[in-house]
Amino acid sequence: MSRQQHIPPDRVEPFLRAALGSVSVGSGPSDLALDLLDRLARVAFHADLDVKSLTPLDPAATAEALPWHPARARLVQLMVVLELLDHPTRPEVVAQVQRYANALDVKDPMVNVGRRLANDHLATMYADIMRNSYYTAELRHELFHGHFWEMLRSKLAYTAIRGDQKIATKWQSLGDHPEGTLGRMTYEFYRTHNFPLPGERHGIGEIGAHHDFVHILADYPTDPEGEIDVFAFIDTSSDDPKAFSQLVLTLGLFQNASIHHVAGKKVTIARADTLADPGATTRFADALQRGTRCTVDVLGGIDHFALAGEPVDALRERFSIAPKADLTSPGALDRFGT
Repeated sequence: MSRQQHIPPDRVEPFLRAALGSVSVGSGPSDLALDLLDRLARVAFHADLDVKSLTPLDPAATAEALPWHPARARLVQLMVVLELLDHPTRPEVVAQVQRYANALDVKDPMVNVGRRLANDHLATMYADIMRNSYYTAELRHELFHGHFWEMLRSKLAYTAIRGDQKIATKWQSLGDHPEGTLGRMTYEFYRTHNFPLPGERHGIGEIGAHHDFVHILADYPTDPEGEIDVFAFIDTSSDDPKAFSQLVLTLGLFQNASIHHVAGKKVTIARADTLADPGATTRFADALQRGTRCTVDVLGGIDHFALAGEPVDALRERFSIAPKADLTSPGALDRFGT
């Protein structure tokens, strides 16, 4: 659901009718799917539509209504999100999403995830996600640009075989920046939540750690909903389709309970049905909308360390990161579970 894929106001209704069509098979759309579509209509698209009263649009009619490919790609990604709300995933919905993808000529590899999940091929599903992920692409880039030993040392620290003082010192230096800056707040983020820094024993690898800068910029917490929202924001701030795979992975961890380990480690806060929590679909739709309005790829398009000395408020203004719609929701420095 990329930043370049804005949907014109006159195409919002057919877009939502098609999305509704993807889950209007078998027993029909779940209450959660209807709620999410309603929140998208009102929060992300600012459209006064009663989703429940809409008539689903079939694949052929959808192809006529949405002739340009970026909107089609965004629509198919939304359909994947809708099918991943369920657990177990419904085979009839998976087949329906594939029909839409075929009619719209969208080849997004994440379309395969639902089929793997419906067939209980979880290892293959996880491999599909990781093969097409942003982090895998970044790892390849680093390996082929002379950073093999850095990546290896970072991995050894993550698995607690041995820490790496050079990497740890680099991340500890973020705490030397003035209060209110991206670097200082990211350092405080790690210490507030008792997370080891990259390079410290058990510390997250450096590539994965860069999404923590986005937690600060977008002000999302570290609980399951915060993780879904931060990756929704990352996805829609990016023009890179690989960003969507990170959102799919996060839904596997915190929505449909299909994934419990990442990079060989158990995710202790993994749980099901996070988006069924009160207000969660509204905040998810807001995260998608905020990412769409953002003017940069907040994960892969900026140098976070080069910006570490900049005030976070100034960076939010520069990158058009709007305040959250729900200002009472927890932020990045609010401790999860307290």
